[in-house]
Amino acid sequence: MGASSLAALPAKPAKVLCVDDDPAIRDLYKRFLAHHGYEVVLAEDGHHSLSLFHAKKIDAVVSDYEMPGMTGEELAGNIKRRSPKVPVILVSGCYSVVKEAPGSVDAALSKGAPIKELVDRIRLLLAAREPSAFSRFVPLGSVLASLVLAAFLLPKLWSRLIG
Repeated sequence: MGASSLAALPAKPAKVLCVDDDPAIRDLYKRFLAHHGYEVVLAEDGHHSLSLFHAKKIDAVVSDYEMPGMTGEELAGNIKRRSPKVPVILVSGCYSVVKEAPGSVDAALSKGAPIKELVDRIRLLLAAREPSAFSRFVPLGSVLASLVLAAFLLPKLWSRLIG
């Protein structure tokens, strides 16, 4: 398999765990997020979501705030203790939760916010976890800049030494 065929392979879609006690909301998340290229894993409560979290190697979590048995804030705390780099987005109908997002979450959105806002937030949070393409090539760029500078200056220095 050549380098060009490797470059053509599609990237693996990010897995997003969506947690909500309302089956209609879970279905909505599944349809919209899958449409935007995410693999969606669904859970009806915090306890179920924790069992799925490690089994499915989740990349991001979207959770309702108010659920029976465990709140979204408690779920976020559990996830962050296990995997601090996994983004957790809390969705709530309570204005104060959205305005003053708990420290264990990366973002809070109000229920009824446009799905595009959720998709954009997931995309941004996942992108923030990844090193940029530029940062991976900075050492190579430094080496190339040094070589170009040396190629430019060495002939001038050599001619001064000889001349």
